[in-house]
Amino acid sequence: MPNFKADYHCHTTISDGSLTPEQLIDLAMEHDVTHLAITDHDTTGGYEAGLPFAKAKGLQLISGTEISCQWQGHTIHIVGLEMDITNDALQAGLKWNRVLRWQRAFEIDAKASKKFGSLLENILPTIKGGMIGRNHFAHEMIARGLVKDQGKAFDKYLKQGRSLYAKVDWPELSEIVQWITGAGGIAVMAHPHVYKMSAHKLNTMLKEFKDAGGEGIEVVNQPRVCSEQLGMADRAKRLGLYASQGSDFHRPEHTWRGLGWLAPMPVGTDPIWNHFTKPENRPTKSV
Repeated sequence: MPNFKADYHCHTTISDGSLTPEQLIDLAMEHDVTHLAITDHDTTGGYEAGLPFAKAKGLQLISGTEISCQWQGHTIHIVGLEMDITNDALQAGLKWNRVLRWQRAFEIDAKASKKFGSLLENILPTIKGGMIGRNHFAHEMIARGLVKDQGKAFDKYLKQGRSLYAKVDWPELSEIVQWITGAGGIAVMAHPHVYKMSAHKLNTMLKEFKDAGGEGIEVVNQPRVCSEQLGMADRAKRLGLYASQGSDFHRPEHTWRGLGWLAPMPVGTDPIWNHFTKPENRPTKSV
């Protein structure tokens, strides 16, 4: 096993992934990942469920979550890493976001019921106490033959402007950052390239993110070096943000996005792992 291989963004059945925390950890070990953050949506439940198994396997599991928020009308995701998961304010905030997720789910299902019948009735037994997301609806549509794949489900039904779309008034970006930093964690801007903003608007958001206390940005989230990575590396350096990496892994059948399948961190960035407070969360030698 290599000395250090990290993936700080992935999902389990606790939110909208297809693998249990234990299955995800087994897959991480197969892929030689040494340091992992389970970042399920609006919950630390994936980390909590997987921690005993990770310890038994010798994998260093870092506390994590991916939290939804809004900025100037855009839905934005912030990853929190190395937080104190017993922090009351953090857990109260995550619980509120989970309430918002369920409200959206029932609104989506009410709209779906008028078109082709309830989707939620088949989704609920699969969640088993986890967190619901739009991906659950997408996969149920695929199972019923309503759409060919997840992208088609969003394009035809679930994204803004489509017939099943349900708006959520997420908390503001600055508030989510405070939940994370107040719990002693590092707030990381997740997959900034997916927000489809102009360069000027993205730079403005990142500056406000940093002003609010945000400290990191996902620079590497793909297996190959690309212009997006280089652009985010440049922003990290200019804004003084730590450079993070994560695959955003959800399910093995997504063959374009493997767990731990990440390009090298660009030279000249300040890797986030150098700033974790717990020595065991840092590499034993420079990488």
